[in-house]
Amino acid sequence: MARPEGISVHSLWVGIAMIVSRRLRQTLQFHLSVVFLALVLTVGSVIGWLTYSRMGDVIADASGNLFNVTSTEALAGLERLYAPAELAAEVLARHDITWAETLAERLAHMPVLAGFLDEAPALAGLFVGYDDGDFVMLVPVRDEAARRRYAPPAGTSFVVQAVDRSPGEVAQGRFVFLDSAFRVLGEENRTTYAAYDPRTRPWFERATAENVQIKTDPYIFFTAQTLGQTIALRSAAGTSTVGVDISLSTLAESLSRERITERAELALFDRDLRMIAHPDKTKVVKILPPAATGGGPALGRLSIEEMEGSALSSVAKAAVAAGVTTGTDKTLNDRLRIDGAAWRIQVAPLEIRGSTPYYLAIAVPEAELLAHARLLLQHAALAIAVILLLAVPITMTAARLIAKPVRALSAEAEKIRRFDFADPVEVDSFIIEIDDLARSMNDMKSAIRRFLDINKTISEETDFDRLLDTLLQETGGIAGARRGAIYLVSEDNAVLQPAAAMGGSLALLQAFPLDGLPGILQHACTHNKTYATPVSGASLAICGGDPAAEDNPDRNAVIVPLFNRAGAMIGMMTLVREETGNSALIGFVDALSGAAAIALETRQLIASQKALFQAVTRMIAGAIDAKNPSTGGHCARVPELTKMLAEAAHAASEGPFASLTLTEDDREAIHIAAWLHDCGKVTTPEYVVDKATKLETLYDRIHEIRMRFEVLKRDAWIAFWKGVAGGGDAAKMAEKRQLELAALDADFTFVAECNQGDVFLSPERLERLQDIAARTWTRTLSDRIGIGHEELSRKAQIPEPDLPAAEPLLGDRPDHILPRRPEDRFEPGNPWGFKLAQPEHLYNRGELYNLSVAKGTLTAEERYKINDHIVQTIIMLSRLPFPQHLRQVPELAGGHHEKIDGTGYPRGLTRDEMSPVARIMAIADIFEALTAADRPYKTGKTVSEALKIMGFMVKDGHLDPDLFDLFLTSGVWREYGERFLKPEQIGVVDVDALRPGPRVAA
Repeated sequence: MARPEGISVHSLWVGIAMIVSRRLRQTLQFHLSVVFLALVLTVGSVIGWLTYSRMGDVIADASGNLFNVTSTEALAGLERLYAPAELAAEVLARHDITWAETLAERLAHMPVLAGFLDEAPALAGLFVGYDDGDFVMLVPVRDEAARRRYAPPAGTSFVVQAVDRSPGEVAQGRFVFLDSAFRVLGEENRTTYAAYDPRTRPWFERATAENVQIKTDPYIFFTAQTLGQTIALRSAAGTSTVGVDISLSTLAESLSRERITERAELALFDRDLRMIAHPDKTKVVKILPPAATGGGPALGRLSIEEMEGSALSSVAKAAVAAGVTTGTDKTLNDRLRIDGAAWRIQVAPLEIRGSTPYYLAIAVPEAELLAHARLLLQHAALAIAVILLLAVPITMTAARLIAKPVRALSAEAEKIRRFDFADPVEVDSFIIEIDDLARSMNDMKSAIRRFLDINKTISEETDFDRLLDTLLQETGGIAGARRGAIYLVSEDNAVLQPAAAMGGSLALLQAFPLDGLPGILQHACTHNKTYATPVSGASLAICGGDPAAEDNPDRNAVIVPLFNRAGAMIGMMTLVREETGNSALIGFVDALSGAAAIALETRQLIASQKALFQAVTRMIAGAIDAKNPSTGGHCARVPELTKMLAEAAHAASEGPFASLTLTEDDREAIHIAAWLHDCGKVTTPEYVVDKATKLETLYDRIHEIRMRFEVLKRDAWIAFWKGVAGGGDAAKMAEKRQLELAALDADFTFVAECNQGDVFLSPERLERLQDIAARTWTRTLSDRIGIGHEELSRKAQIPEPDLPAAEPLLGDRPDHILPRRPEDRFEPGNPWGFKLAQPEHLYNRGELYNLSVAKGTLTAEERYKINDHIVQTIIMLSRLPFPQHLRQVPELAGGHHEKIDGTGYPRGLTRDEMSPVARIMAIADIFEALTAADRPYKTGKTVSEALKIMGFMVKDGHLDPDLFDLFLTSGVWREYGERFLKPEQIGVVDVDALRPGPRVAA
């Protein structure tokens, strides 16, 4: 199944672990029982497994040793088998029989040969092969198989097999039957045996060629049809070869005795993997089919690989694969799986003198080797089961006794998790560790309770000086101190100066330079570690103690360095105790000192940040006033008046503002909002705010128009002189010139008057202005060189005319229009809720367009730009990350141009949509603007005049009547006037006459 997208393998495993851990959650009693029982079971299993595995190793080692012993015994058996045969061959090689020429002579020596056969049952026969092809062999008749093979007369003990090849005669083969006294019991001619020629046999050929005692490879005896081996040796006379046949069937009996277990298998084979001996004689010789022999059925040697149903076939293959049969003396010891069962095997070479090595293969089922080990393991399992049955009730009882106090401690831990520290921990246990844990939990509970109490006290204290006193008192109470002091590092990081004292006077403590601290303080500063030390005299005074107090050998001071998170020291706390301190107490005070240092640092940081923010706020307001002298101290006075009126509303015990209550956070928000209420003015160009004439931008463009009139006047003079030069009437032409010059002077005077903001532009004036604008003047220089990129791009909207070019005397050209950027447009539903009628263009600097302003100097675009300062104020403040208690600053600062009837800007809010403070700021802004006496363009109005104007604004639905009434009756106007206005502006005010009537709900 595919893993869901987004889920990592690590997360998957963590989830599985959580599920498993939840399902495994059980009681301690259960786990103790399970662990104990699992331990017993594990120990028993491990012991049984170790016993079994070790016994297996022991048995495996023993089997290896037994394999080696078996191999040694097999080799010894072979040597016992070969020793009499080798001796017999050596004796016969020097016996007279080796040169006997007739059968009779040879029969005389049969007792000697029989003596060897009697002493060595493994000898199958002794024989002599003569160089002329004669052959004589003595064979014992020991069993029924031999009797069936030879069919001898009764009492036959030996059979003499002879071949006689006398010169000139046909070879004869005969069997002579002898009794135990070597008397001839009978004789039988064997025609088939006459074909036997010893000189063609491998033993004869090898012995003759090598002239040493040789051993043939195992083969099927010609007569006995059994597997055997021949030891042959050339006679001393050199006329014959003697041989001894050894029957290998006796090895099968030896191997049977060496079987380790019932199913163990052993076999002896040669390098060609042909069988030599096996406990089962039928697995050595096989019947060859006629097709294999080329005649009738015959016997052949079975290959070990052909032994179907036997493990020895696999063992032989393993031996061949391991290279054991390649002529090395390597022994194979291994573990094989044969037909799904494990077998221990060994294949060892047996070195035979005068012969190629034989190989002994042993295979034993591992199950039979480990049968005894398994029996022991079953007995061990039975013993473990009995132990488990007895251990269950004992374990459950013991686990219940152990778990009971642990459950009680778990309940106490749950109380601690719920921050319930009311009751002490009372748990007893006979287990030392649990009892110690109970006491430790009780101490921890008490310490956490005190720690939290102190932290709560510290966190709730807002006054920094009281915070220092509280911190010193609480810490001193924990340490058991009645005197102490707190020193703080000065702002310039040069002096450690006293800031709080307990049990004494702060004035008696002195400051110390940081580079010259007394030793008792220097040690704590250097090592940044709380420590206790005996004090007296001057050191006692430094720590806030009384130097005149009686000596107390147990008196000590706890010196607590206070470091901030940056690792810089911000202060030092000293506590004087009248008894010897303990390490646990010092550790607790040290832990508390970290929280204290962080609390102090936090308060200092908050105070510093507030001071910085206040300074930045005042800096912005001062920059606005400095940028535009026409506003004077407006940004500084409005906050004061706003706060006065807000406090009056807060103090009202009846009326519409009886429920209004200001918190310290509210006061801070009002203070900041009032100081920043006009911060958007930093975006308003000065030439718009201070626009004194209609054509003024960065300069007054009336000078450009004046120069055009000057050009036209020069053209009038030029036309006059051209006429005179052309022979015209000079007097008439002079009269015409003067009329033209007078008209130009009058027109420019009119244009200059229209440029003034205090001149009302009537329809007649507007019509004359347009007539003047229709006149043209000639420009001979390009107006597209030497100008800025933006102006050039605006002029590029129309093709440049050919020069000289005639242009209107007052122009409204496309390049006079500055477009408004798309990002400066406020669509309906904008994030700030602005509802403003925005002019299409940012600015229109057309000369005729500006001169056509009916009243004042500002065009619609410029008027919007001035009003835009409140938009920018809201946007700028909305982007500041104010803390939670100051989130209302943008709303307060941005509402002082709203009107309660909804006709204000920029949001068009009504009274109910505005907060009381926003409505308060509107009154403060208007009153300050009316009474300000530092504006260069006007004189400040008197208080009565300003209040009267504001009264009309109340009637028009622009100002809040309730707040205006509070403004009048509370006397805020008088308090403000006494602080900021000239005495002559205050005068006498009839408050009752100015108070608005009852407000009628809409």
